[in-house]
Amino acid sequence: MVSGTSTFTHGEATEVLVYSLKQTNTKHDIVVLVLDDVTQTVRSRLEYLGAKIINVDQIKYPWDSSSARRKGFNKACRYSKLNLWNLTQYEKVVFLDADTMVVNNIDELFGYPQFTAAVDIGGVLNTGVFVAEPNAETYKDIMATYEKAPSYNKGDQGFLNYYFNKTANPLPGNYNLMIKFTHFSTLASEFVTKNTVKVLHFTSETKPWNFHFLHQREWRENYDGYLFGLWTRSLRNMRSQLEEGGLWTSTDNWENKGRVSNICDHRLKSNYGRKYPKNNQFTVIVTLNKPSINKQYLEQMLRMYASSKRVHQIFINGNSIRDQHGNRFSLNQAYLRSLKLRKPVKAIARGPYNTVNWKFNPIQGITTDAVFLADENIITSLEDLEFAYDLWKKNMDSIVGFKSDAHSLQTATDSYTFVENLDNDNRYSMIRNNMFLKSDFLYGYTCIMPEEIHQYIDKYPACRDIAINMLVSGQTGSSPLLVKADYVFEFEDSHSQTIRQRSQCINDLSVLFNGKNTLNLNNEIVSKVSPDQVSTPTSWDTWASSIAAIKAKKNPA
Repeated sequence: MVSGTSTFTHGEATEVLVYSLKQTNTKHDIVVLVLDDVTQTVRSRLEYLGAKIINVDQIKYPWDSSSARRKGFNKACRYSKLNLWNLTQYEKVVFLDADTMVVNNIDELFGYPQFTAAVDIGGVLNTGVFVAEPNAETYKDIMATYEKAPSYNKGDQGFLNYYFNKTANPLPGNYNLMIKFTHFSTLASEFVTKNTVKVLHFTSETKPWNFHFLHQREWRENYDGYLFGLWTRSLRNMRSQLEEGGLWTSTDNWENKGRVSNICDHRLKSNYGRKYPKNNQFTVIVTLNKPSINKQYLEQMLRMYASSKRVHQIFINGNSIRDQHGNRFSLNQAYLRSLKLRKPVKAIARGPYNTVNWKFNPIQGITTDAVFLADENIITSLEDLEFAYDLWKKNMDSIVGFKSDAHSLQTATDSYTFVENLDNDNRYSMIRNNMFLKSDFLYGYTCIMPEEIHQYIDKYPACRDIAINMLVSGQTGSSPLLVKADYVFEFEDSHSQTIRQRSQCINDLSVLFNGKNTLNLNNEIVSKVSPDQVSTPTSWDTWASSIAAIKAKKNPA
């Protein structure tokens, strides 16, 4: 079985692929073709995980590389997989791209004939997974042909479809399940639900390792939180194995090390995040940031949320409080039932980890596609809340909320400054505190996004809302949306921090987001319509004063 790798990122992706193959107990060699620029660290890790390394020369890309990249044809080294047909020490190989992951054993593929591959969109065969039969004469002919042969996508896939046009064989789709197919094909979706997937293929540019910063126009078609989560789970397990061999170093002094695995691999069910079926209501998640809170205030807040027909259920992050006398009070189910809220309400234990990241924890039992994250020290009217939800339903890729912040670029230092509320041009790029967002973003933040970001937020807790805004904008390319509410009361800031410190957060997080500040500025503020906003006919006699008023930016007398 053969894979290929070039960059450091794809090196780790290939490590996950090798790890996944070993987990299926394959009886065949796992061979990785590597180019000269693959580091010794990556080579050592691959060998430790069970792979055999074979060095190959990069096969010349037959097209203009810079032109191809501008058009989206990535990886000019992709023709190097043609070296497969020179591996004459093997009678047959099964090739797997570095952006695949094996879920179930695929040894039976060695019984398939030459160039057997799964059908892609347009009827062509996808070369992310295919069977090849090494042969010296075939290799010689391929090398003599490929430079002048046509390729519909200026890549190896186009050439191989051309070369094996008359002898190609179709492969069942579960042996190369491309994420995009699971969104519109019932058969492809059933491969996942029935656990008959053999190989997952993260096609296009959106991958589990870059989804949080690399907004790509086709990200929706190629993203699936549940399936991306399977990859990151394998990544965590693979790193643990490398750590045992001294080939991976994690942060030993991070007190919350193991938190993500505890939540995503143990507390959540294995099928969490596959579906959020309810799309006409939302889930409220109240985060108790303070150790002490007025019990009567908490009850009134819960009653307010429960009175909305749009609210499906309520979760409380934290299962105990201290009342005004300092006594610990358990938010157990008996107490919550006694409130007779007529909505499902459940308090979630904090667990052994002390972190503000828990505001964005995915919670087992969420069935709505939207969540409203509510800090306990901020309340708004029910009318404003439901208006914001209706706005979110029209802008589901955005974070929608009632309080905003912005950032500005300092060109002299090429750094960013945090700006409270709005910038000088009345723009904002972040929603803070209470917010509507997709339920799936909670899973993406906690279970898929790099843990280094969680560790940073543990150190600078006031920057957690910056991080979630960077994730959502980085993934979707969307700007947040600010609602002008009639009533919003913020009693205090639980995580006060200076503007200078938050400015540093934007710059530091940009490094963790692959060197990109993913925040997007917006100048829209949405409010409910009121009668005084409706224009009325004006006499032609006032046209001069009306134009003058517009120029002066005020209403005419």
